Amino acid sequence: MGRIHENTHDEENERMSKENEHMSFRQTSPWAAVLAAFSLGCGSSSTGGTGNGNLSVVLEAEETISEGLDAGDGDENILDGFEVRFNRYIVAIGNVAMSQVGGANPESSPVLAVADFTSLPSTQPELTAFNGIATGQYTSFGFETPPPSEDAININEVDTEDIDAMIANGWSYIIDGTITQVSDGASKEFLIEADVPTVYSDCAVDGMEPGVNVAGNSTVDLTLHGDHIFFNGFPEEEGNVVRLAQWLWDIEDEDEDGVLTRSDFEAATDVGSLFPSPPGGAYELTGGPISPISNAWDFIRAQLGTQGHIFGEGECEWSPL
Repeated sequence: MGRIHENTHDEENERMSKENEHMSFRQTSPWAAVLAAFSLGCGSSSTGGTGNGNLSVVLEAEETISEGLDAGDGDENILDGFEVRFNRYIVAIGNVAMSQVGGANPESSPVLAVADFTSLPSTQPELTAFNGIATGQYTSFGFETPPPSEDAININEVDTEDIDAMIANGWSYIIDGTITQVSDGASKEFLIEADVPTVYSDCAVDGMEPGVNVAGNSTVDLTLHGDHIFFNGFPEEEGNVVRLAQWLWDIEDEDEDGVLTRSDFEAATDVGSLFPSPPGGAYELTGGPISPISNAWDFIRAQLGTQGHIFGEGECEWSPL
């Protein structure tokens, strides 16, 4: 049975902090995020309104996680002849905070949840809510993907053994799936159990007013993109990437247990061959949260630390927590 955590308004001004000794990342400063949002109800005000409104923060699964990635030549296909399907894509997510211009009317929620994004309900389950808050434009909004704590909400019946393992090992992700070479149907299994605590901030939907507007009953959704580990770099905008999976296929199963795991990824140190740069290849490995990238495990963790979004395609700045 999943854990149950009851939210109260008293908890919303408390923040949880826990050093993750398994992670090389450090939290360097307080964070704030700007997102572009859709508003429900009346118009917005950047200085805050006089009434009270409600904001629901929900989780949304991107199709690259729930349906996988196909081989092909489309914008979101894997270009080099592989398809990928995820069996589990378990993430710890929460610690939402926001404020209006100049830090006015700050609101925060310490609620942390664990969710399997392969099976999120289409109704978009609620992570947390801010009720009876000042209306208007909240120009700062952000969230985190830290390791879970004992009181984390179990959003969609994630196996308690998985949650316990995440807590015990400081993992923020458990991802397992299958990569298939479409030319002959051969496949490999992979398992990623990773500590990638990250702060997502400065989120924005292109062309929209920065921030989330609270007017009546409003909603903002948090999204993760499962294709980042197949990106050929760390661009500021996803439209500037291609998706490639040959590197994953080329990883050797060093312990011959039938599944590619952390030890196999760490042993894959020939970065130049796995991720060739131009002119012979397409990879640009600078600009990510881990530098230098010394093996395939570094590449995986670096890409996982960039995949937080809002409203589906809204981009967020990222920084190690």
